[in-house]
Amino acid sequence: MNLIGNFFFGLLLLFYCSSSILAQQHTLEEHVLNSKILNEEQKISVYLPEKYGENSDHRYPVIYALDGKYYKQMVSAVIARFYGDWLIPETIVVTIDNENRIRDYTPSPHATANVPSGKADAFLDYIEKELIPFVDSNYQTSEFRILEGHSLGGLFSLYTVQARPELFTAHYAFSPSLHWGDNKTVEKIITYLSSRKSFEKFIYMNLGDEIIKSDYESRNTMSTSFLRLQTFFKENSVPGLRVKSEILKNLPHAATNISGLVNATNELYRNWVLPFNVMERGPEAISEHYEKLSTDLYHEVKPRMEPINYAADYMTNGVHSPEKGIKLLEYNAALYPDSAWVNFNLAKGYRQREEMTLAKKYGQNALKLIAQDNEELKSSIINFLEAL
Repeated sequence: MNLIGNFFFGLLLLFYCSSSILAQQHTLEEHVLNSKILNEEQKISVYLPEKYGENSDHRYPVIYALDGKYYKQMVSAVIARFYGDWLIPETIVVTIDNENRIRDYTPSPHATANVPSGKADAFLDYIEKELIPFVDSNYQTSEFRILEGHSLGGLFSLYTVQARPELFTAHYAFSPSLHWGDNKTVEKIITYLSSRKSFEKFIYMNLGDEIIKSDYESRNTMSTSFLRLQTFFKENSVPGLRVKSEILKNLPHAATNISGLVNATNELYRNWVLPFNVMERGPEAISEHYEKLSTDLYHEVKPRMEPINYAADYMTNGVHSPEKGIKLLEYNAALYPDSAWVNFNLAKGYRQREEMTLAKKYGQNALKLIAQDNEELKSSIINFLEAL
């Protein structure tokens, strides 16, 4: 790319990032669920993307975050920052203000903990039979769900992998307390996954400075349990299962959830962004990229109109390759023939090439497809056609 191309592309990127900062805003809705399973009230907070509801047919993935009363602001802000920058799909965040985390997150009692515990299956019943149905019936959700938790919440997230394998697509576990209950959860996960011929799930787990042994913790059972599971994942491959496991030894226990959420989200959506070298190779490469993304996320992800349109601008004006640019606009129109916005962009592309007949054709198509309440776009299309 030459100097002028670099400058122009830099302006495009600056505009793109500035716009995304505004797009990260979200709406908060709070609910109190009267759980019959737990026989108590459970509070949840639901964070919605700024443009939520504009398309009634659109379905959003959902991340369920444990310990919401402590981490709701962090989780919602990080996820909003990601989708605000187009790094992940727009996502609904549901934070769970659990009332008794030791009781509800632990699958079994612990020999040295003289407190109520071991009710994880009951809490999973609440999530499966009351919480998720409530969220699904009140919001535009997809079946792509993520469960994330820290410490005992991380234990619970990993326990759910084998206890309710169909409930979530992805599991995040930050400094999971896998030693709880004499390491039984680790052994259950290993036994379950060893029996599977395939398992289309994503797991992220990390550990911080708990990995370092000290005079005060000579057995260091937390790290021993983590390393046992980590070794299993390294030595055994289950078709479909993607695992990211890392040790952040410079981070204390309390901080692994922040870095972990960023790292887990980056890894889960590692192919969400359309790379520049793929843009440059054109429609066939873009289709291959989205096939790879679909494999990553275990469901079909159609090439998205906004990145393709951005790629067309980049090819036309950034690297001065209008032939490649128009092919991308045509590719976008073939994918989204009923989109007024896509047809209008193709019309503008033809006008730039001075192909006025085609510019008029697609401008008129866009005008026919425009939604009644989109006066701004309608006005732009009318002005465009009048100027031809």
